[in-house]
Amino acid sequence: MPKPLIVDDTRGLVKLVVEAESHKILGVHILAALAPEMIHEGVLAVKHGLTLEDIIDTVHVFPTFSEAIKIAALWFFEDVDKLSCCAL
Repeated sequence: MPKPLIVDDTRGLVKLVVEAESHKILGVHILAALAPEMIHEGVLAVKHGLTLEDIIDTVHVFPTFSEAIKIAALWFFEDVDKLSCCAL
């Protein structure tokens, strides 16, 4: 179970701005109480020209709020609502 569900606070969102053909991440928007603790991964993704696949392939500690960035990247390829929490 993702951390926001554990602490019963699912308010907020993560938006990735991505180049369609290359999947390169051009921008990251986070609206959440812990956004300052989460944005670092987005900053690195933009600075180093990472792709959605790079984010998905990165090990994300579980459970954390920052795994929301990985979940947002997964949305580009599949409906994460249909995945078990263990597949994230």
